Amino acid sequence: MNYLILILFLFPYPLYSQLNGVGLGPFRIGMTTPDALPQPGFQEQELVVVKGTLALSCTNIRVFKADSIEIQGILVASLFLVFYENRLFRITCEYGEPLQTAFIAQHGQGQKRPTKRLALCDRSDAKRLVLESESWQLGDCMALAIRAVGTNARCEPEQTSRLTIASPSVAAITSECDLDHLDAYFEEIWMKQ
Repeated sequence: MNYLILILFLFPYPLYSQLNGVGLGPFRIGMTTPDALPQPGFQEQELVVVKGTLALSCTNIRVFKADSIEIQGILVASLFLVFYENRLFRITCEYGEPLQTAFIAQHGQGQKRPTKRLALCDRSDAKRLVLESESWQLGDCMALAIRAVGTNARCEPEQTSRLTIASPSVAAITSECDLDHLDAYFEEIWMKQ
């Protein structure tokens, strides 16, 4: 435990800083633009479409992905940055132990949310998918960590943990756009707060 505290104090800058806006490392909600992203680390994803359609695109939304990127000494995997009108409004990434430790050290324990148990697969041997989550109010933004363990809708075993930091006001404006591929269980928890 003492080593963990020592490591956190050795970071040159806090992983999350309220002074420069809410975010993850250099990526700040409402401040970061696509032009500010490091070129070799991110790839722009396909156009986002309106839910339930294949042709109607959400033209004001752009999504960039980094398979893996180091942010102030922590390796963050599967990082998605979502922009609305070229301003960052959502960050979603894997919520591994090093990131979890740094996030909790900065913001404290989140508010535990009720556990959900979903039967997504109709096979008799399928385990219910258990969703555990906790949330944080970070100024005008919210952070939501979701852990999913069980059998997913493709009847495959799943064990995942994702962190999303977002602006609720912009998320509401863009709710008709299909962003489920970033975190399949985000809306199940976020929209039912």
